[in-house]
Amino acid sequence: MSSAAAGPVADSLIQARFPATELAVRAQIARVRACLAQTCTSAALQENVAILLGEILNNIVEHSLAGQRDARITLVITREEAGLHVETQDSGRPLPPQLLTSARLPEMPVDRVDLPESGFGWFIIHALADDMVYERVNGTNRLSCRLTEPAR
Repeated sequence: MSSAAAGPVADSLIQARFPATELAVRAQIARVRACLAQTCTSAALQENVAILLGEILNNIVEHSLAGQRDARITLVITREEAGLHVETQDSGRPLPPQLLTSARLPEMPVDRVDLPESGFGWFIIHALADDMVYERVNGTNRLSCRLTEPAR
């Protein structure tokens, strides 16, 4: 199931190239959920993929591609023995290196009701993803990771 082909990938469940907008991201996550619901993935893995994609794709829209008209995101999800492999590509700004190494929660010197709305995304991404790899080649960002079936 895809919006548009992103190139041939063996055993791919999803290959999509879509506009870098909040609405397109929301629609793509819904498509991913529908596709995964028809596969053998568990409900827990489906939810983890949706959360991970929400964080990654919205970061691409809000930070990497902010202000770029007609920008597009490529998404490929393939099945692996122990779970799924997720890869995104975009032509936006490079990912700041500290985001790849930091899996810490942001400082929270406030009461729970006053917590900020942002700053948690990369902590969530690190918590859900295994083997995360980021590359920037010829002006293209490529972020890939694995998600394994959660233990029962």
